[in-house]
Amino acid sequence: MWFFRAVAFDLDGTLTSGERIATEVLTAIDDTRRDHAVLLVTGRVKADLERVFPGLIEHFSAVVTENGAVLTTRTPDGWETRLLREPVDVAIDKMLADRSISTSRGDVLTAVDGRDAGVAADVISDLGLDSQVIHNRGRAMILPAGVTKGSGLRAGLQALGLGEHSAIAVGDAENDLSLLHAAEVGVAVADAVPSLKDHADLVLDLPDGKGVVDLLAGPLLTGRQRLCPSRRWITIGHHEDGSAATVPGSQASILVTGSSGSGKSYLAGLLCERWIDAGYALLVIDPEGDHLGLARRPGVHLVDASAGLPSPHDLMALLRFRQVSVVLDLSGIDLDAQLGYLDRLPAAIAAERAQYGVPHWVIYDEAHQQARLEQSHKVAVGTGSCLVTWRPELLSPELTDDIDVTISIAEPAGSAPATQTYATLTLGGASRSFQVGRRTSEHVRHQRKYAQSPLPPERRFYFHDQDRAKEAVSAATLEEFRHQVGHVDSSTLDFHLSRGDFSRWVAGIVADHALAGELARIEDNWGTRRAAAIERAREQICRAVERRYFQP
Repeated sequence: MWFFRAVAFDLDGTLTSGERIATEVLTAIDDTRRDHAVLLVTGRVKADLERVFPGLIEHFSAVVTENGAVLTTRTPDGWETRLLREPVDVAIDKMLADRSISTSRGDVLTAVDGRDAGVAADVISDLGLDSQVIHNRGRAMILPAGVTKGSGLRAGLQALGLGEHSAIAVGDAENDLSLLHAAEVGVAVADAVPSLKDHADLVLDLPDGKGVVDLLAGPLLTGRQRLCPSRRWITIGHHEDGSAATVPGSQASILVTGSSGSGKSYLAGLLCERWIDAGYALLVIDPEGDHLGLARRPGVHLVDASAGLPSPHDLMALLRFRQVSVVLDLSGIDLDAQLGYLDRLPAAIAAERAQYGVPHWVIYDEAHQQARLEQSHKVAVGTGSCLVTWRPELLSPELTDDIDVTISIAEPAGSAPATQTYATLTLGGASRSFQVGRRTSEHVRHQRKYAQSPLPPERRFYFHDQDRAKEAVSAATLEEFRHQVGHVDSSTLDFHLSRGDFSRWVAGIVADHALAGELARIEDNWGTRRAAAIERAREQICRAVERRYFQP
């Protein structure tokens, strides 16, 4: 499987037994590095590492030393080392020496015996420095505040063009907790300290290097096993008993269904928000402009097909190099052009995932429109896919047989628009109803479609006066509706305001109940302040539509 592209290891007690690394451990690492990045993340100082384990760094893609403070990476001319933070103040060493405590200094850190950690903390406090003390079995390291193995891992992965969600991390001691937490899956060897094992996502059956060899040859890295830790699951609502309704944050396939206008795109957008907030990279394929609101969030880039489409290769490069999620808005081009582009996209997605592990999720809205692309979708649909459709029966078994999670939007009771959405979550053979959570970004259903794509004659808005003496003027889009409201005469505006026609049309045809509610309040206010407020009502309606659909 493509998902895990990197493995990171602590050194002492994880790869080593005593101060020795078995040959079979190095062989397993070399074999893994053919297809994955392999990082060493250690508390040791680089000079000490090279003295005790000469040539060891040659087995790795990148090496992080001094507990996350120093990064060494390969270049065409050899290895390059750079400090990730400024060294701790030498005043610490001097004051500890005054108290007869010996220290050893690296490029950034200062180390002391673990029994002297409390004194070191007092010295830092007395000097008023922004430093910290980190425990590592029998030793203690004084580092700049915020420097951990986790921060070092992120820097190392970034240098390799990868993200933390693509990594597995393995450790054995207290200072490895941040390392395990930073990676998608954190692993402890069998003889790790109890506190680390308690927080690990997976505990190996074997100790030190033996456990590492077993892991590298096992099903997790090769893709025969999927593991999304519980801490990586996202909450999308709550069940009746108040418990959280959760779905995997990664390595799953999800189907979202519901009738047209039921709220399935709203729920798909909620899933996207939660995944984005958790740091996953998304490609949202948006045929009808339902997800433009996501592009207002930090770290999300909008690609507007009507302004020109990048090649699938360039689209993937945009997602990777900018470290963002992408909303691919296809609503500005016709269906044949959409399908022609989407036919070329899966191969580019598969290639990007195989090398860099992104995008973590591909969201296909209106997936039933793409049913004729089954052969292409055999490549792209599966782990890391979310299909959204109101016609699931049009999807072939090739697309649906491997679905892990199904979310079905419940039909609202009665004819009135629902104020809250309910759905059924089916996972692992069990189904439970839940109340869908609230989104933080604005959702406007079919935003571009209703803003600029003409409606058929029977669904347009027709402007009349009370006597219907004049030929009716129609609005086929919300853009035309806004224009006509701004220009029709006062008697026509008065006629429709008094009848509540504007809010009824927006609710029934556009299905934008938020805008309909705003227009209904304007109409109600008009009924009480009719004569004095007609021009105010005209201005308010135009501004309401403009804010909802045309504001940059």
